[in-house]
Amino acid sequence: MEISKLFIFPIKSLGGISLQKSEVEMRGLKHDRRWMLVDDKGLFLTQRNLPKLAAFSLSINDQFLGVLNKITQSKINIPFQPKSGIKMLVKVWDDELMAEIVGKDISDWFSQQLGQEVNLVYQSEESIRMIYYKYAVNGVEHTSFSDGYPILIISEASLEELNSKCPEKIPMERFRPNVVIKNCDAFFEDTLREIKIGGTVLYGVKPCARCIMTTINQETFEKSKEPILTLSKFRKFEHRILFGQNVVVHKTGGIAVGDKVV
Repeated sequence: MEISKLFIFPIKSLGGISLQKSEVEMRGLKHDRRWMLVDDKGLFLTQRNLPKLAAFSLSINDQFLGVLNKITQSKINIPFQPKSGIKMLVKVWDDELMAEIVGKDISDWFSQQLGQEVNLVYQSEESIRMIYYKYAVNGVEHTSFSDGYPILIISEASLEELNSKCPEKIPMERFRPNVVIKNCDAFFEDTLREIKIGGTVLYGVKPCARCIMTTINQETFEKSKEPILTLSKFRKFEHRILFGQNVVVHKTGGIAVGDKVV
């Protein structure tokens, strides 16, 4: 097996960025889901109830994140470190943690683009969010603003199997994986436990339960029944539709497209 694609999604629920290489930190790929939009109560925003978040595409360079609203063509640059000094309690599902507002001007820009008051917040190094204890291996695994785990792995073969059954061709990005692997059987990732990529060590802890966010077309922002309808026919286990493997980080390092996966 080897890595065929790498993705990060720096701002939770906004567009992703394809990479050729990445540093792997304890909470996931560098910059992945370290930023998040929240409402005035600190609750995270998601495409599940705000599909137009898909309209924001992202880019990255050595100095900042670039954000483009594909509808309005308005752009803004996001610094890697917040500049407001204002911290707030935010909530991601059942987890509460401290985050820092990136800047009033940036929050105002997003508020204007979305037509509602929001803040863009950043998870600092000091803000630790542990994974669900039931799936902890060494008890110190933690994550970013992801739905629950640092890294998601999906194989090309699994997507091919889905698309062989689905009336609508589903792109890999719809599932928002971090690491895509090839040269394995469909759903081989379900069996992954200890994973070595060079000096980086990961560990598979649970399959990923999928939701309606996978049904949102990232170009038109419209919802459909696919791929959930098709997946429900052959990937439903105990009332959950599973696609991809959630993994935690046990040893940090660098990974790249083309690296062997052991």
